[in-house]
Amino acid sequence: MSELTDKELKNLKPRAKLYKVTDRDGMYAAVTPTGVVSFRYQYRVNGRQEVLTIGRYSAEAARKLTRAPDALEYGMEVSLAEARSLLARARRQVERGESPSKAKVEKRTASAEALTFGGWAEAYFKHKADPKSGAEKLADSTLEMRRSVYDRAVAGELSKLKLGEVTPQRLKHLCDEVKEKRGPAVARHPQPFVLTPEPGVLRRKVGRRRDRHLRDRAPRRRRISEGISPAYFLRQL
Repeated sequence: MSELTDKELKNLKPRAKLYKVTDRDGMYAAVTPTGVVSFRYQYRVNGRQEVLTIGRYSAEAARKLTRAPDALEYGMEVSLAEARSLLARARRQVERGESPSKAKVEKRTASAEALTFGGWAEAYFKHKADPKSGAEKLADSTLEMRRSVYDRAVAGELSKLKLGEVTPQRLKHLCDEVKEKRGPAVARHPQPFVLTPEPGVLRRKVGRRRDRHLRDRAPRRRRISEGISPAYFLRQL
């Protein structure tokens, strides 16, 4: 059976039910009743039959220069040539006994979690526990203390939120709750921040501390433009 061509892909018409048009090496084009054409790869790995959706066919991508393999990811809009490049990657994974479909899901999940406060916090703790972090590595006792305070006072409220949802108002409310339930010694740890437009960067909210239990001396004002890294938050724990 001959391989697919861009001309054939452009001429594929939707039908009442999804149908398949075979290409090569286990890859085929699936055409949905709405006219969407996607490349899929059917394979067996570790005794299981699986299907990987390589990506959606894009006539626009077909008119452009083929992107380098490193620039391609499963699930993108791709040309036929790019789909075959991703197919070659998937076949290598299968040869190693890996599931490209599972790897795709894990990467998507990791990306989603990285955007949450909890995902970022876990990355912070992992970095601070890693001997390869050099001078940034924390002593076990310090790391245990910070983890304990985070788990008890912060995680339940913030861990599932996107970084953009961690507003100064939400943090102020958290600080007030922690102070009421656990006392000012613990309440001093969650600092008020506001997100900057740059991903993963937080800014400290400017303002005076009104609670003398938290700070006796007069506060030093900071410029609103002073940016700090997200790690500053957990350094306060």
